[in-house]
Amino acid sequence: MCTIRGTVSVPDANQPYSAVLLQGGEGIDTCRIEHGAFTLKTLQNPQVQRRIKLIDAEGKDVGSGELQDYMEIVADTKRMTVDFGTKASEGSPLTVAMNDFITAMDKVLMESGPEVDAFAVMDSLMRANYRAHSNDAVGLQAMRLLSGFLDYEEMVTLLAEGGDFIREDERIVMDLTYKLATSKEDGRAVYVQTGPGGCIASQTEWESASELWSSLTGQGQYVLVDFWASWCAPCREEIPNVIDLNHKFADKGLKIIGVTLKDKPEASLRVMEKLGIDYDQIFDLEGVICAKFPVNGIPHFFLLDPQGNVILTGHHNLAQVEARLKELIN
Repeated sequence: MCTIRGTVSVPDANQPYSAVLLQGGEGIDTCRIEHGAFTLKTLQNPQVQRRIKLIDAEGKDVGSGELQDYMEIVADTKRMTVDFGTKASEGSPLTVAMNDFITAMDKVLMESGPEVDAFAVMDSLMRANYRAHSNDAVGLQAMRLLSGFLDYEEMVTLLAEGGDFIREDERIVMDLTYKLATSKEDGRAVYVQTGPGGCIASQTEWESASELWSSLTGQGQYVLVDFWASWCAPCREEIPNVIDLNHKFADKGLKIIGVTLKDKPEASLRVMEKLGIDYDQIFDLEGVICAKFPVNGIPHFFLLDPQGNVILTGHHNLAQVEARLKELIN
């Protein structure tokens, strides 16, 4: 067991705040902040990256002052300390290495001038951290970031240098699957039709994802496509807003389709049931549909006109989508 003791300066000492420890977006421990201190506990595992965030009395992320950030930790020791003010930690070498890596990447993005090849610098950082930590969580984080810039053959070669847990990581496995799909003309997909309240009405496997896509878009109605994944916390947070949009515009001719990105069907179904998703889904098993769009982070929305052309795209921009729909079909 790893005990994590933390310190933080709260913006209002008279208001209750809590620290939450998350793994994969799910809370695994929580503690009230008392006199600027908190204690969290979790199992020791040097191969798992976890995150500490801070919430208010209503369970909402605190978005002001020193509490606006989060901290990444790796429970590789029995006892460790963290300080949200300085983002410093003691007692956990891998937590120090993780945050040094994240800080270095952020610095390249924020401070590199036009004379610096930022990508080349980041590429070097990612490769160096992967090779230095090929059997722990820092290496996994580096490979998750680096994989987006690798072709299939180079990724397989680099993965051979790392631990089995990296090769077996769900996101890494799905990324490899999607890289293979980019060279394919077509592939399989599952179409999940939903009913009221988010019940699953039917699941149909299509041998041709392209044919499925053609049957749903460009058919005379506006379509909003939501690329998401069960492992993506921002996606799950945005889904209630997508559901609300569906309730507002489904009767006016809008069709919303969720397309899972680098996800396993069973994981997608669990989130659908938990959140009551009541708009249809495509489990893009081989990445064929995702390859048709410039998806650069999720959730990513694409609004298509009745002919299937993209007329609006963006992240976390459902207010803009709603305003456009009001102009078009309200």
